[in-house]
Amino acid sequence: MTNKEIASALRETGDLIELTGGNPYRANAFGRAARTIRGLDASVTDLLESNQLTSVDGVGDGLSQQIEELTQRGSFDLRDELLSAVPTGLLDVLKVKGLGTKKVRALWQELGITALDELDDAARGDRVRSLSGFGKKTQENIIENVALLRAYSQRQRYADALRTAREAHDILSGTGDVDRIVFTGDLRRKLETVSTIDMLVSTEHGTDHVARILLGADDSAPFDPDEVTVQSSSDLADAVVESPLANGLTLRLFVCTPDAFGSTLWRTTGNEDHVQAFLDEHGKPNPCAEETDVFKTAGTPVIPPELREGQGEWAAARDGRLPNLITVGDLNGTVHNHSTYSDGSHSLQQMAEKARSMGLSYFGICDHSQSLQVASGMKPDEVRRQQSEIASMNESFASDKGSDFRIFSGVESDILADGSLDYEDDVLASFDFVVASVHSGFNMAVEEATSRIITAVENPYTTILGHPTGRLLLVREGYKIDHDRVIDACAKHNVAIELNANPYRLDIDWRYIRSAIDRGVLISINPDAHAMAELENVRWGVEVARKGWLTAEHCLNAKTLDQFDAWLQSRRPA
Repeated sequence: MTNKEIASALRETGDLIELTGGNPYRANAFGRAARTIRGLDASVTDLLESNQLTSVDGVGDGLSQQIEELTQRGSFDLRDELLSAVPTGLLDVLKVKGLGTKKVRALWQELGITALDELDDAARGDRVRSLSGFGKKTQENIIENVALLRAYSQRQRYADALRTAREAHDILSGTGDVDRIVFTGDLRRKLETVSTIDMLVSTEHGTDHVARILLGADDSAPFDPDEVTVQSSSDLADAVVESPLANGLTLRLFVCTPDAFGSTLWRTTGNEDHVQAFLDEHGKPNPCAEETDVFKTAGTPVIPPELREGQGEWAAARDGRLPNLITVGDLNGTVHNHSTYSDGSHSLQQMAEKARSMGLSYFGICDHSQSLQVASGMKPDEVRRQQSEIASMNESFASDKGSDFRIFSGVESDILADGSLDYEDDVLASFDFVVASVHSGFNMAVEEATSRIITAVENPYTTILGHPTGRLLLVREGYKIDHDRVIDACAKHNVAIELNANPYRLDIDWRYIRSAIDRGVLISINPDAHAMAELENVRWGVEVARKGWLTAEHCLNAKTLDQFDAWLQSRRPA
């Protein structure tokens, strides 16, 4: 059981305590433990085995025993009792954005709502706003957010889908009776969210053999062996074997013979526009064992899978204009990271040393600014204390003759409602760089949001625009902005735009990266790390940055230490 799964079960237990009218302090204890465990680097199961779990803040003997039981059988006695005390569908109601446990309890107790359909019917029937604390706007939001939740339930974030795909891949490849198994479709193109887990299986043993592998899987498999279906003919492959997954997605296996592997891989990878552009000019490709043969027919180099979106990639390939796409290895530094100075799980020293151990040459710390009290934003005196620690650490790094590493003092400054930044100019001037981000007041019209952001971009102390739309994939829609106007403002004021690499964000949307590149705006791939392990999130940012045709040349933190420092110095206010 992963730390994430354990944390989710503990958070759910806290919610159940509140739903059933239990002790709020006990509910909060489960919530705090869930947040702590989610940020741990060490595996909870390893800590249990070494009898060290109680050393984790907020985990006492009792909770440690419950977590141990959770890892052994998937639940524990208290959780079982609470689950039996509430209607099962109430947990789905709790997932609706804007409804906390208190409101869900009121809906349950006063209107008898125990499922999403009942909630939707009550809101559309104008019955919700009569409850104390709800009102017309809340009722309208419920209708909108129930629809979003249903749409979200049919998709999964790329990072999560990849983990599921690897489990299925291991089961199929473990039999030794198939020739090749690879990811294809949305997963291979690395879309930020996917609705199906697509794989291509080549075998001489036929479709029935692939189906039998799924049918023979044990209960630990991520798919349901009892729900396997076979489509004996398909435009995409010789056959398709499907099975629903426990997470609501579908596992779809395209089956072909080894001599048609390459052509089938190409056909199942690209989106409809990419494939149709080839078919219109060259017709259906002949079956081939290697995908490169399809591109030989077109007379072009191989187009990277991430670019096969029907956005001019064939013309670029013909004209020799395909970009040399960025890789994780191109990154020389990491900026936009948090520490215990605000809401991070690890100290500045720990975070910097982790970045250094990754082979990076610079580390930008960007703890939250003072107005974001929920994230323990830094007051000016805390800023000075952090900057003093940074100076001391940099002296230590400089004295290490084998080291070429530096910490840059930054801040993630809130963009306030009027577009101003969250400190006086003298404090802003003390930072090496400023990431400006919106963290509140998301309910904005396009013009309001765009003006607010442009005002922040025009501030001479803004260095990087952070997560431009504030979206959380499959959790919260971002506020709408006029991307063209925002990008133009960044170009005019030499402000970089963040591609927030947290797999829940991946914001700026990759579809706008080419527009930024064309205007000369640098993209900064930032992990937004709140724990040491999250520094590795840059890999997800690089995956989608490649979809936006990003190269190292146009990536801010692909600059060397000296180049990055020079860029910062060149744009500092006089």
